[in-house]
Amino acid sequence: MKNNLSFQIHNILSQNIEGIIFDILLPKSKPITIGIFYRPPNQNDFLETLTNDLDKLDHMNKELYLLGDFNINLLKNGKYIFENKNCVIDSVESTLLKKYKEFSTNFSLKQLIHKATRVTGNSPDSLLDHVLTNAIQNVSQSDIIDLALSDHQLIYLTRKINHKLYSGHNEVKFKSLKNYSAEKFKQLLAAATFPDYEKFKNVDEAYCNFHEKLMDVINKIAPSKVSRIKNKTPDWFDLEISEKIKVKRKIFRKFKKSKLHSDKELYLTARNDVNRTIKRKKEAFVKEKLEQNINEPKALWKTLKSLGLPSKRSSMAKICLKDKDKLIFDSKGIAEIFKDYFSSLAENLVSKLPPALKIYDTISTKSYYSKLNASTNSFKFNECNKDIIEKILLNFNVSKAAGIDDLNSRFLKDGAEILSTPLMQICNLSLKLSTFPTECKVAKLKPLFKKGSLTEPKNYRPISLLPLLSKVLEKVVLDQTQNYLKENDLIYELQSGFRNNHSTNFCLSFLSDKILSGFDSGLLTGMILIDLQKAFDTINHVILLQKMEIMGFSKKSIDWFESYLGNRTFLVSIEKSFSSSGNLKCGVPQGSILGP
Repeated sequence: MKNNLSFQIHNILSQNIEGIIFDILLPKSKPITIGIFYRPPNQNDFLETLTNDLDKLDHMNKELYLLGDFNINLLKNGKYIFENKNCVIDSVESTLLKKYKEFSTNFSLKQLIHKATRVTGNSPDSLLDHVLTNAIQNVSQSDIIDLALSDHQLIYLTRKINHKLYSGHNEVKFKSLKNYSAEKFKQLLAAATFPDYEKFKNVDEAYCNFHEKLMDVINKIAPSKVSRIKNKTPDWFDLEISEKIKVKRKIFRKFKKSKLHSDKELYLTARNDVNRTIKRKKEAFVKEKLEQNINEPKALWKTLKSLGLPSKRSSMAKICLKDKDKLIFDSKGIAEIFKDYFSSLAENLVSKLPPALKIYDTISTKSYYSKLNASTNSFKFNECNKDIIEKILLNFNVSKAAGIDDLNSRFLKDGAEILSTPLMQICNLSLKLSTFPTECKVAKLKPLFKKGSLTEPKNYRPISLLPLLSKVLEKVVLDQTQNYLKENDLIYELQSGFRNNHSTNFCLSFLSDKILSGFDSGLLTGMILIDLQKAFDTINHVILLQKMEIMGFSKKSIDWFESYLGNRTFLVSIEKSFSSSGNLKCGVPQGSILGP
């Protein structure tokens, strides 16, 4: 499916039907329903079962196209059966053809392919692959193509359509690194004049000034460009394979015309040569790629996906959403629907939560932490230094996607030595004023399809991209916060998530040991597993900040966390369009360092 088309799959087919039915969704048009099937030669109840399945659709009001290998021969003595009044059909063929004709009549279908689709030379040519439609007036052409992919020919049809809607090219915007080098970038940064941001009275002003000066430098050495995305052939496909395929097709066309045994032998030899060459080239390419990345899991999975490992992202079509029984195709309108849905999702869940039990109130929480010797105002922020910031920048992953500010991590990493000073000043100003920069609280959300209907916003999950500069400040605060919690033993000892030197392995080892110890003692072991829906998105800010106060965080540090959590917004990105701003009133920011 081309990624500039929207579609919706129908899950109506019986288990013994091999095929797929889906709608192509077009603006200002009824859905076009397409079915693709394979009928095994001995499946006698195929047409009856398919009839029952198609009856589940509102087929009377649908434009229907059914294609595939039906294994029902519609040729007799080289002529199309339904146009050949003189052909004699045996009883077995007659029964099957009668069912086929009833099936076609029931759905008002006309079969469009009248040539042989299977040529072997050992038996008469046959027409086993069909194209049926109830909208012949919308078909501009249908035929076969001699590609010699197998002993069956490729069948196709072309439906008339407003080409202007779909003739646009896929484009991608990127930073051109043609004239870029880390040394040149550092020279330009050194020439830029960053003021002393610790003297600023407002964090937002300091942040905006820094971001503007940095982007000016980046745009000089790496200007933004737009490039057309071209269809890419597999890396293992080369000129040798291409030439052999051309030879194979030429010999096949000759055999199809002559039907000579010698021509068939030549075709089979050419076909086998192509298959062996493809297998050899692909095998060598895959082996080389796997050997290169065998010790790097991330690169290995990336390689496997490029070689054809199934990926939801690679098969995603153009998004269209249903809004009050109407399909929305406009990218701006789709972004707004997602914005409204994501804005209200957490709040709707929170509104359904029952009141907390008294054993979890403020008094019980104070009692719990007093036993851990948590004292008031124990935690205060310390100023960070240049070395800490530089280390954070150098550890940035250059493959991380940019946020709404379009700032790539490569530039932060390459310019770490120079950028660490102004960033240190902004971080210290933020901690001093207990204010988190407003621009760092704007997330770019990209919806990622999960499962179910492609037209329902609830079947997509948001991927949140935050400005990378926000993560520098978050990391500074995270390190100081974690050290305080660890030194004072304020986190439950068996918590495995979001802690240094702890992992799922630690958790699994503990559970396994617990269960095995139970077995050794002759005990039965039970386990309760809980999956909390939208756990991160439904956290109550007031309760969280109260708990931090009880745990010994100072008033000034709590004010900073309140600024970090509050007044967060997001924009949904669909293609080149953005939604209006949406508000997040509860939860911790997704995609952040400090959130977990």
